[in-house]
Amino acid sequence: MQAGKIDINNLKELVLKQISANNKDVLVRPKIGEDSTVIDFGEFVAVMSTDPITGVQEGMGSLAVNVACNDIAANGAKPIGIQEVLLVPPETTEEEVIAIIKDINQAAQDLGIDILGGHTEVTDIVSKPLVSCTAIGKTKKESYITSSGAKVGDDIVVTKWAGLEGTAILATDYCQKLLNLGVDAELLQAGQALIEDLSVIPEGLIGAELKVNAMHDVTEGGLYGALYELTEAAEVGFEVEEEKIPLHPATKAIAKVLEIIPYQLIGSGMMLLTTEQGKELVEELKQNNIEATIIGKITSEGRVIINTGEKARLTAAPQDELWKFLANNHDA
Repeated sequence: MQAGKIDINNLKELVLKQISANNKDVLVRPKIGEDSTVIDFGEFVAVMSTDPITGVQEGMGSLAVNVACNDIAANGAKPIGIQEVLLVPPETTEEEVIAIIKDINQAAQDLGIDILGGHTEVTDIVSKPLVSCTAIGKTKKESYITSSGAKVGDDIVVTKWAGLEGTAILATDYCQKLLNLGVDAELLQAGQALIEDLSVIPEGLIGAELKVNAMHDVTEGGLYGALYELTEAAEVGFEVEEEKIPLHPATKAIAKVLEIIPYQLIGSGMMLLTTEQGKELVEELKQNNIEATIIGKITSEGRVIINTGEKARLTAAPQDELWKFLANNHDA
C-alpha cells in the first residue's frame, strides 16, 4: 500500500467493514468524511478524535495537538483536552523527549486546553519519534455539526489558504533545498511562520454559532481531499473554481519549484464550511480577522473543478502531495 492515509476503498474494505455498532449512545460512528465521534451525554455531547503525526521532522508535538483539536472544532465543539501517545526509538535522547513534551504542552497552553494523560514508550518498532493525540471536546446536543450535513445549493467557504500545513513543513524541513532551488529566503520565513496558523477552532465555533450545514477541516489530501471526503459523507457533489482558491505566496513559490499541486497538499489550518448564507459567513469570519472565500457550490452529484473555463472531474480522493515528495526525497 502507498504511504500516507489509507485510500478510501481500502478504508472501507479493510477497516470500516470490520467494525460493529454496539452502543446507542454513539451518535456519529466511523464513516468516510467524519473524523470525530459524537457521544450522547444528555444535554451535552462529547466529541472525540485521534490523529498521529508522521512525515515531520520539526514541531510534531504542536502539530499533533492542533490537528486533533481541529477535528473537534469541525463538529462545532470546543476542545477541553488531549491525551497523547509518544513512541520513540531507543537512540532517542532524554533531551529530545523533553523537547517533544514541551512542544505538546505549549500547544495545549496556547489553545487553553489540558493534557489529560497518555502513554510514553521507548520501542524499536519505530525508527523515528511518533506522536498521536486524542482530543475531547463538548457542545450542546442540538448544536453539533457533521460533514454529512452539506446540502445541495450550499455555498462552499474556505478559510485562510490551501496547503497551509504542508507549506510550513516543507519550508522548515527542506529549507536549504528550497533555497538552492531559488525560493526567496523571506518567502520561506513566511512559509515557516504559517505553523502559527494551524488552529481552526475560532472558525469552527463561528460556524457553529451561525448554524452552517457542514464543516470539515482540511488535512491529508489537501483541499481537494477534504472536498471529496465531505461530499462522500453527505452523498452530494461539488463544483468549485480553482482560481478562487486562496494560496499563500510561499505556497505558490514552493509548489512551483517542487512541481506539486498545492490544492492536494496537506492543509491543516484551513476549514471547509458549507452554508446557504455564504456571504454572511465570510463577513463574520473576516470581522473576526479570519480570511475566508467562497469557492463554489454543493451540487446534487459529480465532483467538478473549473480551471480557466475548463471542467475536470475529481474521480478519486487524491494522494497527498507531501507524501509524494517525501517518497522521492528521503535524503533531501
